[in-house]
Amino acid sequence: MPSTLNGYAVTRVQQQLRQLYYSDDRPVVMEDDLNVWPPHIYLHNIALALNNRLPDEQDRSCEVALLSYGSSHVVVTLKTVLQRTYVVRITSAVFETFQRTHPFWPEHKERSEVASMIALFRENLPVPAVYAFDEDRDHLVGGAWTLQEYIQGCPLNQALGALSLEDRRDAFRQLSQCMLQVFDIQFPRIGSLEIVGSIEGIRNLSESHLDVRVGKMVTLKGLQNPYIVGPPKECGPWDDVREWLKSVAQGCLLYQPQPGKELPIDQANIERVKQIIDEVPDSLFDGPLSVNGPWACDMWSLHNIIAVIQDEKVITLHFLDFEGMQSVPAFVRAKAPFIQDVPEEWLKVLLDFLLEHPGFRHAHEQGRTARHLLNLAEGAWIPDPDNTSIKEFREGIWDDDATLVG
Repeated sequence: MPSTLNGYAVTRVQQQLRQLYYSDDRPVVMEDDLNVWPPHIYLHNIALALNNRLPDEQDRSCEVALLSYGSSHVVVTLKTVLQRTYVVRITSAVFETFQRTHPFWPEHKERSEVASMIALFRENLPVPAVYAFDEDRDHLVGGAWTLQEYIQGCPLNQALGALSLEDRRDAFRQLSQCMLQVFDIQFPRIGSLEIVGSIEGIRNLSESHLDVRVGKMVTLKGLQNPYIVGPPKECGPWDDVREWLKSVAQGCLLYQPQPGKELPIDQANIERVKQIIDEVPDSLFDGPLSVNGPWACDMWSLHNIIAVIQDEKVITLHFLDFEGMQSVPAFVRAKAPFIQDVPEEWLKVLLDFLLEHPGFRHAHEQGRTARHLLNLAEGAWIPDPDNTSIKEFREGIWDDDATLVG
């Protein structure tokens, strides 16, 4: 073994590895007097598990450190002896109230997110490359994990305050361009993406020739209800817009509740809504409005967008979070954007940029009724003895507030 390895003294590497592997190295991260680091995850376990999964077969883990965390995952940086830095995203509860260990957590969720990242990477979207993924069935790490490219920069929501009005407007212009690039991607069905086949032994998933297709839809809606006893009855995928909408109205994507703990359900209203879905003219869904493509709410949250700043300007944007990405019709994806903590005037600026795209403008303007039909379907289970919601739909009295099922 040589005395040095890319500038690292071997003795120093050995010392780091020894300290990493044999110490109680769980970081303590306090928030509101609650330690949010999962107690069963050790940094040295992460390092050991990833040693044989790094893109370069000769590389080895050297240093693991906490980077950030969310409600269902922790994120660490992994530095190697070849002086490379990666990000490891581990799915595991970091708040006591999050039901990560619930038996009905969708098993395909993390794998679908990886499939989404691969699909967008192939379309030259500014997303991190994915190198490896493991569902951690052998419990070496403590949760399903993804090894991906480390993106330097700062969250866009932190960067905006230091920008001039002109440069802030340019940042939203860049955001709109990325959103439109995603809008132009087409998928054949309604559902969520999945990887077909084994990924074992693959060291660079994004550059591989894996078959990524539309499979059953990922949904977390209602998962935190303590009275659920089963997963959703039907998660698709769907080839037909009407059949998807009727599945939404029927509640097929809702988690099954414990007997006696169900919310009041108006089956008669559900049947009325399904009849309306069957009765609406084909023109409501025809042509470009029915073209399916990727959509993920969290992808556009500014804290999940990394901005590279140079000379007090945003040079590039990178997108990090694809949780719950779905393939849905264009009329859904062309809803006016709502991004949490972004003032209304800047959302209007963003929408104006988006409307410069003819396809987005058409789906936005012509898809309004179809979006409200989705909204009507999602609320079909709510008792409505006076048919108020149906009357408002028929009379066109509504706000453009359609939601998604996931």
